[in-house]
Amino acid sequence: MGLRDALLSAVSSAITATGDIAEELTYIVKTNAKYDIYSGKKEATETQYTLKAIVTVGAEKSKVGEIATGNTGELSVLFASKGLTFTPKTNDIIIRDSERYTVNKIDTDPANASYTLTIRRVG
Repeated sequence: MGLRDALLSAVSSAITATGDIAEELTYIVKTNAKYDIYSGKKEATETQYTLKAIVTVGAEKSKVGEIATGNTGELSVLFASKGLTFTPKTNDIIIRDSERYTVNKIDTDPANASYTLTIRRVG
């Protein structure tokens, strides 16, 4: 097993080990709308996935040594990339406690073992 595989497994195990701190979320991948010549409409498809993630309240980032300036209304979602069959994209949807959120920003660690998404509630 190489270093990258070890990191993928470690992150996945760490999120599982958090027990009930990690939440089960629905991730919806939106595909580009395609024009249907029969209906005359552009129809996009959505594919749903379930994932375990750690969700925290976002705050504005500050410079080193400064205090964060406050809650931005955004949430931060951390989950392992091991076993994912999709790649997160901005404007995808996450459902948490029956509320819909849109993905605004996507960060990964250097080994691509985890994703950290910044999401904002829709509506």
